[in-house]
Amino acid sequence: MSVAELLRFPFAQYALAASILMALCASLIGVPLVLKSYSFLGFGLSNVAFMGMAFAIVIDMTNFMALVMPLTVVSTVLLIGFGSRFKKVSGDSSLAMLTVGSLAIGHFVINTFSIRGGNIDRAVSETLFGGTRLVTLNARPQEVWLALLITVVVVGFYLFFYRRIFALTFDSEFMQATGQSPMAYELQLSVITGVVIATSMSLLGSLLTASLIIFPALSAMNLSKTYKGVVLCAVIIAVVCSPIGVFTALLFELPPTTTIIMVNIAAFVLLTAVKALRKLDVFQK
Repeated sequence: MSVAELLRFPFAQYALAASILMALCASLIGVPLVLKSYSFLGFGLSNVAFMGMAFAIVIDMTNFMALVMPLTVVSTVLLIGFGSRFKKVSGDSSLAMLTVGSLAIGHFVINTFSIRGGNIDRAVSETLFGGTRLVTLNARPQEVWLALLITVVVVGFYLFFYRRIFALTFDSEFMQATGQSPMAYELQLSVITGVVIATSMSLLGSLLTASLIIFPALSAMNLSKTYKGVVLCAVIIAVVCSPIGVFTALLFELPPTTTIIMVNIAAFVLLTAVKALRKLDVFQK
């Protein structure tokens, strides 16, 4: 079956839309997070979202996002907005504890107290690793519309506060010296990051959410040395790799989320190799 034929099916259309929209959002927030050494934040907060989903299942909530999103946003604000201001526990240690602790609590709660029937292990696996979630989005088109709304908000925020995000990423002290409040923008960025991660986790799974934050940004750093260039390249790489992964998975019946990750890994390795060859050529000359 060709790509054109696949696009006739609603599940393929929703899979493509969801992957592109969340890849765009994740790549935008991924650049400042990677540059500020918060690369592992996506996976850690995805596990927080998983813990929230576990509690929602136990209390029999029909709308998981009503609990998952506030919990993820609060955790993001505490880590990014306030984490650097408390020195008793370092940032990476706090993130490590949050990642392991939330995953353990979520798995314990969902296996101990859940009264729902069905295969719990499969539900846990699909939440963490994605499984076949991308190709079942035709049952939840409202989540794709939510992803579109979040994308508009993230892009608008980035365009409107681009200079402040740049200053916040590299020198928040200089930003404060010029009379601006870095904490206010850190809180805004934290809230948006939490919303993006919670939404992406519900659509794509924890593993893909983390990879969409990390790999496009790292790949883009092989192409550009300027902040604006890295941001643009990261968005392009994410938006190109995601549909390639979706269609590859659909055409060859592969796991969609891990296929998208493998495409991103291949792009990173290729661009890293090209950069290394260029450096080698310069040295030889």
